[in-house]
Amino acid sequence: MMQHTMKRKITFFIGLLALLGLVAGTIMLISRRTPKQGELSVESTPEASVYLENKHLGRTPYDGKVDAGEYTIRIVSESTTPQFSAWQGKIVVGSNLLTFVKADLAESELSTAADTLWLEKTGGKSSEAVITTNPDGVTVSLDGETKGVTPTTLSDISAGDHTLTMSSPGFVTRTLKIKTNAGYRVVITVKLALSPGTSEPVASPSATPTESEEGPTPTQGGKPTPTPSKPSPTVADPAKPFIIIQDTPTGFLRVRMGPSVSATEAGKVNPGEKYTILDEENDWYEIEYDKEKTGWVTGQYAEKVE
Repeated sequence: MMQHTMKRKITFFIGLLALLGLVAGTIMLISRRTPKQGELSVESTPEASVYLENKHLGRTPYDGKVDAGEYTIRIVSESTTPQFSAWQGKIVVGSNLLTFVKADLAESELSTAADTLWLEKTGGKSSEAVITTNPDGVTVSLDGETKGVTPTTLSDISAGDHTLTMSSPGFVTRTLKIKTNAGYRVVITVKLALSPGTSEPVASPSATPTESEEGPTPTQGGKPTPTPSKPSPTVADPAKPFIIIQDTPTGFLRVRMGPSVSATEAGKVNPGEKYTILDEENDWYEIEYDKEKTGWVTGQYAEKVE
């Protein structure tokens, strides 16, 4: 009788262990299938709607959980008086990490400013910041000390709170408060706003001689003498699909070796020029900008014609 009771206890114990193992395995399977998430925080001036891959998330200020991954975010003001230009950019949401977006919308896209920041784990003990801007060549200062021009990487930054300042002639200076952590890289992308009263530069198809090159402009009665203009030759459109380079704050558009603002600059193209699209990736276009020379330009300042 005692032996029979012992067998029943052993059988019950084995069954209980098997059940616990099954439950634990199910929990692990579910956790693996559940997408890893990070936190997305979005602020804007004025209040606006937030879209992630064209899906409406809500209105600013927005804070919520988002599946980890790379996204196109769009911030759209619903104001009609005045009507503000929408802003769009790329962000990365890391698992259990914060991605922060702030946009100061304006009536013109050129006068809109925006910041995106997210963290990436490096595995090291130091902290660093990777900074890109629109336009390029912006002077970067960390805690009041000039560090270089964008795009740039600031390595071995002490963990803690810092003040990051970005400035460029003709643009409104942008100042950010950032927090760095040991073992993490903060990725920062900033779009500067054109300064009020600054006219949008427009590139000329041919270079205009400066005073130092050709001497002062001849005048009549204190006014510049008009120069007769020559009719521009008609140029046939390239093979479709092609892009038309749009006006930019700098008067030209940089061509890069890859589809990213951090890729090496390869050359420049001018507004109004047209180029056949060789390839397309993440709103970047590959073109042949010079004989047997190819590179990538951002779709932000290019109109696609199909």
